[in-house]
Amino acid sequence: MKKIIALILSLAVMLAMAAVVSFAEEGEGELDGPDETTFRAYTYDPAVAWSPSVWLNTFDPDGECTGTDFVIFNSAAPVKAVGFPELYAGISSNGADCTVRFEIFKWDTDAAKTVSGTPVVSKDIYFDGDVKNLHIPFDTPAPAGQYLFRVTQLTGIGDEDQRPYSVLPISDLKFSASKLEFDARGPFVFYVDCEKKEGLTDYFLNLEGKESEIEILPEKTVIPRNNIGVHPIFDYGIVTPEVPAGQVLYSFALTDSPTWMNANGDSDVIYEVYKWTGDYEESYKARPIASGEILNHADNSNLTLTFGTALRYGHRYLIVITRSNEGAIGYYEGVMPVPDGWEFYEYGEQVFDYCAAIKVAYANVGDLGPEATDEPPAEQPTEAPVENPTEAPVENETQQPAEQPTEAPVEKPTDKPAEKPGKKGCGSTVAGGSLAVLALAAFAFISRKKR
Repeated sequence: MKKIIALILSLAVMLAMAAVVSFAEEGEGELDGPDETTFRAYTYDPAVAWSPSVWLNTFDPDGECTGTDFVIFNSAAPVKAVGFPELYAGISSNGADCTVRFEIFKWDTDAAKTVSGTPVVSKDIYFDGDVKNLHIPFDTPAPAGQYLFRVTQLTGIGDEDQRPYSVLPISDLKFSASKLEFDARGPFVFYVDCEKKEGLTDYFLNLEGKESEIEILPEKTVIPRNNIGVHPIFDYGIVTPEVPAGQVLYSFALTDSPTWMNANGDSDVIYEVYKWTGDYEESYKARPIASGEILNHADNSNLTLTFGTALRYGHRYLIVITRSNEGAIGYYEGVMPVPDGWEFYEYGEQVFDYCAAIKVAYANVGDLGPEATDEPPAEQPTEAPVENPTEAPVENETQQPAEQPTEAPVEKPTDKPAEKPGKKGCGSTVAGGSLAVLALAAFAFISRKKR
């Protein structure tokens, strides 16, 4: 009897081990890394720790406890597999186990059209607890090109108030937004196994339409989370260090910004950016050089503000983030002390006891040329005198003689005064004739007297 019991126990153990091995082959795959024909293209630095941040079960605002996220990448070589350093999931003992679907779509115009097509790879994997080295091989390699990799939690709330969850890891990325584009929840970390090509070093190409003239650098953590404190956002100000020469502050993010599982879709903020003058009120009264609004922020995802080339080198900046409705939203505390150049404000008052966990990305732009100003010379430019140039008198001089030429005095010639002497002559002749008449009259009068 004991032998039978022992045999049954042995069979049970063997079956359990077989189940574990089967799961490992499907879920974890190659734990020792790729073979010599494969290049593993990490989107993250394997030496940097990651954290569980992209919660798929809180993405869906309808409260069904399902959710999705995706990333777009462009591979320079055929793709053989994708994977994660770790995936976090609930356990069956508390009703939090779940099934997750992993899909690869060939890119077609935009994200909506792409996911409406048929995936080239689709695998559903059941999770009962966390899994490290999650490896998802393809049956056949997918050709080089642009793809959308989507992850979807399929298990929703059950009849017994089941609360399943799955969480993707997050860390600093090795690649910029020109090579990896994430949905609202990202950026999560993953890797792509490609066919190794001799002489090829960068297996991620720029995304279609993202051949930017500026070199966007990878996002980096400047103040990590301390995993202790969290604060709501109402009127929050952040002052940056001076942007280095030849660069712009391309983006700024509050790490893992929480909404406390707000499912109302109204965790919204507006933001404005000002040049920092050294004084909060003075800076805030100026005209903002960048502004925007973020709607329906997803719980525990980075609250990322993207500025393009607006925040250029040579200046510090004041970023003001304000809640724009009643939806809950906040930020996690960062590790103290605050790095040089950073300052934090609540309602315009500087905060010294804690700071926010933040990430930034810079971009190399070189020389952007003269900086635009708000001064009035734009309306009254220095070139205005050109309207009355120094050459204008020349135009008047050369044209004036044409209207009144040097020959004009001919109309009043120098010999014209001779007419006046002539007239005087006529006058003298008249005077002479008058004298002659008087003489004759006098002679006649005398002659009468003699008679």
